[in-house]
Amino acid sequence: MDAWIYAVIVVGALFLLAVVLVFNHMIRLRNKTRKAWQDIDVQLKLRHQLIPLLVSTAEGYALHEKQTLEKVTRMRAESQAASGVRERGARELSLAAALGEIFVLRERYPELKADESFERLFQELTRVEDHLAASRKYYNGSVRIYNTFIQSFPQLLLASLFAFRPAEFFQEEDNG
Repeated sequence: MDAWIYAVIVVGALFLLAVVLVFNHMIRLRNKTRKAWQDIDVQLKLRHQLIPLLVSTAEGYALHEKQTLEKVTRMRAESQAASGVRERGARELSLAAALGEIFVLRERYPELKADESFERLFQELTRVEDHLAASRKYYNGSVRIYNTFIQSFPQLLLASLFAFRPAEFFQEEDNG
């Protein structure tokens, strides 16, 4: 009889240990995903700070391109007002497309390309865009790992018990 009691205690302790290990792993994955989102948020804030400077510099050279510059400014405001990862991703994608139009202006107006402050802002924005792409890739990878873990059996039992929710992807990555 005593052997059965010890066996039950050992099995119970192993089960409890497994629950604790799985729970801690879910916490680590969730925190890694949240940290990755913070990295994206920093790059988005940098982008949003650079846009007004870039637009104001371009205005002096491309007066009849006012519609393009206003579009970029409007998209920036919409992006900043967006909430949630999915909505923000969609708005940022639209903003990136509008920024592409400013990059076209750079090629269309050689004097704008020659402007030292515009070129410096352009290079800084290009650097931010590169960092944003890398951050997005890392974040989406973290989300994929986290979501797969909490949606797999038997972790999904603990995930639902402790209210772990799947994270949203930030802009679907281009596969083409």
